Amino acid sequence: MKSEKSFAYIRNHKVAGFFILWMAMSILGGCTVNKKSVKLHSDQEMQEMMEMRYGNAELVDVKAYDEPYMKVFTFRDGDYGFTYEVESSPRAVGMDGSTFYYDGVAAIIKYQEPFLEYFTEKEKDAFENQGITLKDSLVNKEAYPDSRMFCLQERMLLSTTEHLEEDMEFVLSRVTAYKEVPELTQKFSLDVYDSEEGKSYGTVDPSGFVSAESKQIDYFMQQVRELAGIKDIEYLRTEEKKVKDVPELADQNFYNEHYNNGGGTVKLYYFSYEGEEYFIVNAWVAQEGSNGGGIYQYYQNYKHYDVSR
Repeated sequence: MKSEKSFAYIRNHKVAGFFILWMAMSILGGCTVNKKSVKLHSDQEMQEMMEMRYGNAELVDVKAYDEPYMKVFTFRDGDYGFTYEVESSPRAVGMDGSTFYYDGVAAIIKYQEPFLEYFTEKEKDAFENQGITLKDSLVNKEAYPDSRMFCLQERMLLSTTEHLEEDMEFVLSRVTAYKEVPELTQKFSLDVYDSEEGKSYGTVDPSGFVSAESKQIDYFMQQVRELAGIKDIEYLRTEEKKVKDVPELADQNFYNEHYNNGGGTVKLYYFSYEGEEYFIVNAWVAQEGSNGGGIYQYYQNYKHYDVSR
């Protein structure tokens, strides 16, 4: 009993000693346990940061606070005229709600909401004339049948089959007319959905349009390359089949219970390799991992391939 207590005492004190040593090393390495010892951004530093990020920016106000310790900078966007705030405060490092020390300074930029408000105010008439409603969110896209809606923050457009093409071109032209805002319009791509069925139509950006089907095919061909370790493949076609009609598929243990016992329909993505046809299925099945543990992968019929190829 005494030896067990002695061991626990030594172990606990080793842990405590390690933690104290780690804290000391952190402090000596340039970190501090006093947040007010952290140097906040200067006016010039913040000005340069905002100009690099958003272009012309006018600093109109700076307020310093002791509790919480921070500085709040107010800028006016030089292109659009609205104001936005940036907070400069010590960067806390810790876990479970506790702060161990402060390591440098962080900037919290509150540009997105003012820009969205500005965009909505300026564009609402143009979108209304197009027949499109501007929305703050389109989380539940299946709840809007026969609707035409656009959400800039989510980069999502819902439209009807009749208007998909024209609405897609309209939204892209209106958004890209604004400067490149990292949070919203930079490298802008738009996810387009058919509101009548709630299905993805594709993605469009200034370089062109990619259909949802093409993206899906590219994704599964990439899965072939990764799962089978082969690269020189050619996509052939896509087919839909009942689970029970796909060789050996009905005997698998599915991640999605819907497919168990042969129920449901799956898609088979066929490809050729060295003159023969193989396929990958859009359903996860349990397989044995390299460590012996169970993992889920897309079902495929080319397991016999040597991954060294």
